[in-house]
Amino acid sequence: MKPLNLAMAALAAMPVFAGELTTAVPVTTAAPATTDWTDAVKKALVVYDNKDTFVQKVSFQWREQWQMAVVQPNGSNGLHLKDGASPFNSEFRRSWLGVNIDLETDTRLHAYLRIGGLPTRSTYPAGRTKRNFTYTDFYDIYVQQKIKAVDGLTMRAGKFAHKFTSDLRISNAEIMTVERSLISNQFGLDTNWGIELDYKPDKKNHLFVQLFANDRASSSKNAGHSDVYGDGKGFKGEFGWEDKCFAIIGGTHKFNVSEHGYHAVSAEYLHDFNNAYHSKRKPGANNYGAGFQDALSVGYEYKWDKFSVLTNVITAFEPLSAAGSKNLGWEIQPVYSLTPHVDLVCRYTGMMGKDACKLGGDRYICTQTTAPSWVDSLHSFYVGANVYASAKNKHAAKIMFGAEYTTARKDGADCYNGWEFTTAVRWNF
Repeated sequence: MKPLNLAMAALAAMPVFAGELTTAVPVTTAAPATTDWTDAVKKALVVYDNKDTFVQKVSFQWREQWQMAVVQPNGSNGLHLKDGASPFNSEFRRSWLGVNIDLETDTRLHAYLRIGGLPTRSTYPAGRTKRNFTYTDFYDIYVQQKIKAVDGLTMRAGKFAHKFTSDLRISNAEIMTVERSLISNQFGLDTNWGIELDYKPDKKNHLFVQLFANDRASSSKNAGHSDVYGDGKGFKGEFGWEDKCFAIIGGTHKFNVSEHGYHAVSAEYLHDFNNAYHSKRKPGANNYGAGFQDALSVGYEYKWDKFSVLTNVITAFEPLSAAGSKNLGWEIQPVYSLTPHVDLVCRYTGMMGKDACKLGGDRYICTQTTAPSWVDSLHSFYVGANVYASAKNKHAAKIMFGAEYTTARKDGADCYNGWEFTTAVRWNF
């Protein structure tokens, strides 16, 4: 047989022998990636893309969320509702426009402009209805730089969100419930000014360190502070050397990773250097930090095919409130994917600590009812469903339905219990 014919015969026989020798590991050909309308929208938001120039890519981001809610305390509505308040409310929870500029130097310039604020949400100070003012400010704005000398290391400086608790490490574009859990809202500082080192050496490990100024970007501003921006304008915040700072160090490790899922453990430690603790507050210092001097968060996450569960335990010490004690909180959130377009979500959250549990973290209970902002214990049960417009890009466009029952006690007596029903329409590109 000629050499050419022999080679062709050998090639023809290879699939047969390969099938006999590798039956335990079948060879499959991946189907080509499909595209849908969400891919088209994302592509349309890329206004420049050229890897041969210094500015390599310019893309816009767009995020909107409108939601409506009914607050239904047990018994008659008048039992807990503020004088003149309605149990119904609606608002544009988010209305944001952002831009990312990627440079040849592995640098990203990022800004997210928050437009309109909460223009439709009602509050009820002094027994009258008041609409929130409309404003424009930066939700976040930062410079991010990859450190070429160390694979997986990036540095970020500017205004951005912190990563304390398992819940707050998830982007607000991808959270599975309409509102975050009460234990994460305990430390919810919005975004803040600071610096970050983030290290991801591989797909299983993640370490980070963050240092922030004590700037809560609150509406309760003191014009005597060293740096004040106009209320509702520009960067919206205040901070100065007298306000000190807080730091967070944390990490995540995944194990038993397979095509079906993984296990992951995480931990974060927070320390606030504010001089407001130990009754040593300087005159003019603003107390806008994390709310506790020290806090520890430990989390465990499990995912297997259509089912996942997130658990988190936190403990916090020395709250700003002089009457407050240490705080202990916990959360468990199972999620089941009923279909590629529908997820079912449950969550149980609990907290205890004398005058150290932040009920005010639930925005509608806080604005519509007479319940105090800080209580001694609380329990919250959430059940909901998320319906996704795209199975490929689930969080690009979705409708979220949620019902949450909350009970809270203070000084040995019930101070709030009841339902909150919320529906939200959200898109994120």
